[in-house]
Amino acid sequence: MDIAIIGGGIAGLTTALALKNEGISSIVYERANQLNEVGAGIWLQPNALKVLNHLGLREKILENAVQLDRVDITDSQLNSFQNGNAIVQDNEGNKILSIHRAKLQQLLFEALPKDTVKLGHEFKSFTQNSSKIELEFDHTSIDADYVLGADGINSKLRKQLFPKSALRHSGQTCWRGIAKISLPKELQNLGREAWGYNVRFGFSQVSEDLVYWFSVAKAKPFQKDDKSKIKGQLSEKFRKFHPIVNQIINATDEQKIIRGDLMDLRRLDKWHHQYIALIGDAAHATTPNMGQGAGQGIEDAYVMAKLFSQNQASEKLFETFESLRREKVDYVVNNSWRFGKMAHSPFGRLLMKTVMKVTPPSVLSKQVDKLYSLPKLE
Repeated sequence: MDIAIIGGGIAGLTTALALKNEGISSIVYERANQLNEVGAGIWLQPNALKVLNHLGLREKILENAVQLDRVDITDSQLNSFQNGNAIVQDNEGNKILSIHRAKLQQLLFEALPKDTVKLGHEFKSFTQNSSKIELEFDHTSIDADYVLGADGINSKLRKQLFPKSALRHSGQTCWRGIAKISLPKELQNLGREAWGYNVRFGFSQVSEDLVYWFSVAKAKPFQKDDKSKIKGQLSEKFRKFHPIVNQIINATDEQKIIRGDLMDLRRLDKWHHQYIALIGDAAHATTPNMGQGAGQGIEDAYVMAKLFSQNQASEKLFETFESLRREKVDYVVNNSWRFGKMAHSPFGRLLMKTVMKVTPPSVLSKQVDKLYSLPKLE
């Protein structure tokens, strides 16, 4: 059985590792010629950590990440809107971790057998017939029995599989970076998302002297930054925030500040056709407001590998996969979209602040238990 995975990001690499964990081989085809240290940080929530722990990566990830004792939404001066303890761990003790995205990608890559990942393979198109799927890359072609598309929100595989698929722009843009700075003691091991008027700024450590940060503001899509001016422009947006915010911005290499429009994928009726299926952002890209984009891709990997291991190697495998994943994915995508819209609306901000203040910890606990749970597949 030949399984080809298109895309060597977090979802694609985790899928290959999850399949390997079940004794099933696969090949990942990644367009980049090498895995560079690009991107910024990521908050790995307990549902994702359960999968990565299951795959034997717990110790390696803990060595390269920072455990967060609290993750709060705050005012511009970093005063929390939430009463009591913000829930950052599940009932198994898995806390939210802050890690550099490239480091997580590297750990996944290193955990795979040599030659599992084929770099420098840019996907072009596929031809599906009754027995095999022919995949065309920029300089070669291969045959596969099953194809998993993990090539992200701008998936080329999806565009051929479902030509009418479309992205949805939120009206917001996000800037991300890694600052070389040590946080004061009172802000260490914390995640913060500070709200001002139509702007947000979040940050956490990813190591002792590196801080991952993101900022969100309303903006037209498809714009570009002048790298020589971007730090000054961001500093102006957040000049009324707590002083640490501008310290973080100013401690960042302006050439490595990443701009990205916040978009998600309009809901697809199906994620598969015959023996080709989409996973991760290629299937259900979400805005990052719930911090679950990578987490849902990691969950996809876990579920897909379990189904392959249960001898469901048929077209029905992908139907079962969708039935197991749809409800949770829709919950994340829809709530993340609403959260982002409300955070940039005066009435929405007031409503959300009130809800955060009055929601009992028991209710919040039930909500996160649902988010952090994995389907029972044993």
